[in-house]
Amino acid sequence: MSFRWRFVGAISAVNVLTLAVAFVTVGQLVGASQQRQFDDALRREAREEAAEIALAGGRRLRITPRLGPSPDDIGPLTKYAVLYDHDDAVLDATSSWDQIPAAAELAPTTFGDLDIDGVHLRGMVLEIPDHPGVRLLLAAPRTDLDTDARILNRVMALVFGLATLMTILLTSGVVRQLTHVHARIAQVARRVFAADLSARVGEVRGDPEIVQLASDVDAMIERIEVLLRNQSEFIAHAAHELRSPLTSLYGELSHAIRRSRDPEQYREAIDAALDATRRLMALADDLLALARVGRTPDPGDASVNLVEVCHEALALVAAEAKARDVDIEPRIAAALEVRGNFMDLVRLIRNLLDNAIGHAPPHTRVELELELDQRRSSAIVRVRDHGPGIGPDDAERIFQPFYRGGRERAEQRPGSGLGLAIAREIAQQHRGELELATDQQPGACFVARLPLDPGSR
Repeated sequence: MSFRWRFVGAISAVNVLTLAVAFVTVGQLVGASQQRQFDDALRREAREEAAEIALAGGRRLRITPRLGPSPDDIGPLTKYAVLYDHDDAVLDATSSWDQIPAAAELAPTTFGDLDIDGVHLRGMVLEIPDHPGVRLLLAAPRTDLDTDARILNRVMALVFGLATLMTILLTSGVVRQLTHVHARIAQVARRVFAADLSARVGEVRGDPEIVQLASDVDAMIERIEVLLRNQSEFIAHAAHELRSPLTSLYGELSHAIRRSRDPEQYREAIDAALDATRRLMALADDLLALARVGRTPDPGDASVNLVEVCHEALALVAAEAKARDVDIEPRIAAALEVRGNFMDLVRLIRNLLDNAIGHAPPHTRVELELELDQRRSSAIVRVRDHGPGIGPDDAERIFQPFYRGGRERAEQRPGSGLGLAIAREIAQQHRGELELATDQQPGACFVARLPLDPGSR
């Protein structure tokens, strides 16, 4: 059973139960009111008859055909009366009896119901004043009460049935109106499960919670679509990047065994194969680093000195800078500490330095700055080169995995295009940010902002 029909069933059951309790209560109250009116009229009539019998000597009935107090009481009804002496013998009775009830059959209560030869009576017993032991039973048919009760029960049953039907119909309509957005969301979820990522809930109206839920579902689908697209692009780029060194390695090894060569030629082939292998290892290392950093939400909770991080990163890139004839100019203002993972932060700054060294022309410098931002309680790391800079078209995509700008592709610079992506992931993992500065100075400048360790302030 669907959620909608369970909802309809639950609400309808509560409403029907409430109606049933209300109808039963009303029926009982109406019946009790009619019987109380009947009993009051019967009591008045019996007292008047008993008074007349007492005046006449207490041995004979004096039943008169007078009307009762009102048209709705026992006045116009046939009277059934019996007069008993102290030995329960019948002294007198009206001719309306087909079978006179014995005194022992009478209930000890004041009022009671009698069934005599199929006639349903309501009667009362009272003593005749000034005549001890002499009792009068005065009864009247309660046909009107029974008929009214049957009519009332039928009417209430009909009304209850109609009310139940209307309750189910109205509840179904209201629930359908309340849950139509849920039905749309469920339909969209089924379409997404069937790989239709174009499905959207769209604009809806209703309670703020429902509107927010629909908006969240659409945002989630868009996020899934972006992630799947990025995953597909990532796999395609990774395969492309792996293909180049694998092709080189395969070609060199194939040529090496295809024909005999002298030792020098074999050495050249082995060197080429080793170079391709190093590129594969570097790419595999970057892929593992990107996967690890992106998958681990907590970088660690150790206090890390950024001065030591900068010195470690400088030592790792010193050989590359020297080989490319690029000077590195560190400007470290103060010892600043952040919380996180030491080696991840070293990789962040090393990747920025590697990127700057790779783009800096020979005989130029790369600047590494570490300073304090007191207003935002954060440490700022700037890495600037004096190369050609980054164009506005590339600035939006420079942090995407495997992306390399137009100049890099034209100049066929080595690299996998993962360094900046890894650096940004590390910065975000440490609750910081990495962005490309938009100043007008020459070259490219990357700015990493990391929150300070609260215990070091």
